Amino acid sequence: MSYKSLIIAITEVTLDRAAINQAAALAARFDAHLTGLYVYEPPYYRYPLAYPNIADIDPEAASGKDEATLAAREAFEAACRAEGVETNEWRFVRGETLNTLALHARYADALIMSGGDLAARLAIVSSRPVIAVPEADRDRSLGQRIMLAWNASRESTRAATAALPLMAGAEQVCVLVIDPDGSAHRRLGDNPGADIALYLARHGIEAEVRLADSDSIGVAETLLTEAIEMNADLICMGVYGHSRLRELVLGGVTRDVIDAPPPVPLLLAH
Repeated sequence: MSYKSLIIAITEVTLDRAAINQAAALAARFDAHLTGLYVYEPPYYRYPLAYPNIADIDPEAASGKDEATLAAREAFEAACRAEGVETNEWRFVRGETLNTLALHARYADALIMSGGDLAARLAIVSSRPVIAVPEADRDRSLGQRIMLAWNASRESTRAATAALPLMAGAEQVCVLVIDPDGSAHRRLGDNPGADIALYLARHGIEAEVRLADSDSIGVAETLLTEAIEMNADLICMGVYGHSRLRELVLGGVTRDVIDAPPPVPLLLAH
C-alpha cells in the first residue's frame, strides 16, 4: 500500500510554505503524483449582500493572475523542483472552498494543507485523510515518529488505515490509548491497544502501546503532551463532528486539538 496521488491545497487566505514543502517531500518519498490545488472563493459567495454585482470582483484574482496566486504557484513549483517531483500539476479553481476541496480530495489518496478548522471539516466531508501541517513545521520531517490516537472507533480505524503507508516506513510508531478504563472504551477489551498493535504487526509495523489517564487536564491536552514527550512528528487521529442547523460542528476533542494548536502535523480521518 502506498500513496500515489496527493494534493496540496492552497487558498487565497494563506500561503503556507510549510505545507507545500511537506507535500512535495511526501510525493518524492512515495513517487506520487502531486497536484497543487489553489481554490479561489469569490467574495460574493461569502458576502452576497456586499457584492450584488459579480463584475465587482477583482478580475486578476478571479483568473488566477493576481500576486497571491502567482506566489503560491511559484512556491509549489520550487518545492517540486527541490524534491525532484516530476509528476506534478497546478490547478486553479473557483468555488466555495470546503466543497471544492472535498470534491478534488475524493480523487486523491490524501490531501495536505495548513492546519486549522478547515482541515478538520474537510476530513469529515471528503471522506479522505487530511494531513494538516502547522507553519512551525517548515523544516521538520513528517512521518518518522508517529502517534496513533486509538479508541477503536470508526474514525480512529480510518485514521489508522490511512496512515499505513507512513507507518510502514516510520522509525517509531506508538498507539496511544487515553483513559482505557473509562466506560467509553469498553470495546477495547481486556488489553487495550493490543488488537490494533497486532493488526499493524501483520502489516510489518512494530508499534508500542501506551496507556494514559487524562485526569484533570482533559483528553486533548493529554494527547498533545504525550506526543511532545514522544517527540512525535505526526499525530494520527479520527475527527468527529455533527450537523447543527445545516452547519458542521466539530466534536469536543477534535475542536480542542485543533484550537490548541497542535505542535506537530495531524493526519485527520473520518
